[in-house]
Amino acid sequence: MEVISFEYLRKILNEEKKSQNLTKIPDDFYETVRMYIEGKKKLAKEKKDEIELRNIERIVENIFNLRERKIINFAIMAARAGVQPSNLTSEERQFFQKVFETLKERRVILDKIKSALEGEVKKEVEILVVFKQDFPAFVGIDGQTYGPFKKGDIAKLPEENRKILASKGVIEEFAVDSSST
Repeated sequence: MEVISFEYLRKILNEEKKSQNLTKIPDDFYETVRMYIEGKKKLAKEKKDEIELRNIERIVENIFNLRERKIINFAIMAARAGVQPSNLTSEERQFFQKVFETLKERRVILDKIKSALEGEVKKEVEILVVFKQDFPAFVGIDGQTYGPFKKGDIAKLPEENRKILASKGVIEEFAVDSSST
């Protein structure tokens, strides 16, 4: 484990800013940072020490806020499509789980609306996808394994998985008249 320092905290902040994923930090990161700040406060004697403490506080708050936003976004993706984050500390894992459970409970509303519509709306168009690049196998929102796929492969995927892959530019969607099949 790396020793907590101003430079180390700035490095973590820069890595968090650059990555869409959560960067790897020690599981006890927040507690270690708290102890580091307490120690720095005890040793602070000059004005420059107070300025450094304020800068450390700002950096830690930015790290926390960036990670919090990412965790919330991962909870949304997990509720919609089963995408699970990595590199969570134990505190963050608890936070993720609470947000995820709340979102899953809320999505029941949408599921009820969809099931009500399914009885009335006949699907005449089927949405298929063509892969624009090679893509590894993954577990879809429906629990089924899809792939691996080669560039140009055509597949039928669950809607939530299609949305995520389309937003990342991995696939292109196209409609097929299912009444003629």
